Amino acid sequence: MPSDSKLTDLTLNAFAAALAEKTPTPGGGSLAAYVVACGAATVSMACRFTSGEKYAAVEAAMASRATRLDALRAQALGFVDADSAAYERVTAAFGAPKATDEQKAARTAGIQAAMKGALEVPLETMRAAADVLELAAECAAQINPNLASDLGSGVACCVAGLEAAQANVAINAASIKDATYVAARRADAAALRQRASTAAERARAALASTLTA
Repeated sequence: MPSDSKLTDLTLNAFAAALAEKTPTPGGGSLAAYVVACGAATVSMACRFTSGEKYAAVEAAMASRATRLDALRAQALGFVDADSAAYERVTAAFGAPKATDEQKAARTAGIQAAMKGALEVPLETMRAAADVLELAAECAAQINPNLASDLGSGVACCVAGLEAAQANVAINAASIKDATYVAARRADAAALRQRASTAAERARAALASTLTA
């Protein structure tokens, strides 16, 4: 794909095809971010349909949540390209010259810096997913029941996206030599997963009576 092209400008067919290619990017990190963006979108739709006379008591709160979800969707979409760009910097760092000791040292430092950058994007994807899930949990009990499946779909997307992002955090952490940095980021990821899990369970519990098969 041309360097000035954005993954988020591709059609769904083209994005899926790009994921399937034997190329380092886009990969799981970009997919995770896109799934979180889709989750935010469907939760915001559910909020917007919780409107009108029947929902007058909660309409303003739902509209406010929808606006916040729109911002999280935009943020997650930004991570789609940011994740691939971060990994391309890793690839470039591995391609740096290593003929002399000085070059080897610079290459190693460059690889380590790039790996940290590649870890930070999926960590932020996890944060966005947790934020969406908390908004979903806030509104689930009052959502228009006709949109319960959409809200549930959004929750499922964000859980999946968060788990995929955490896998990317873990794989990048394994290549980083800074033990203090790695421990802190792994702790951040674990905390975000716990926060997300708690919110997802709250949302699912509120939807359970509507979505019982």
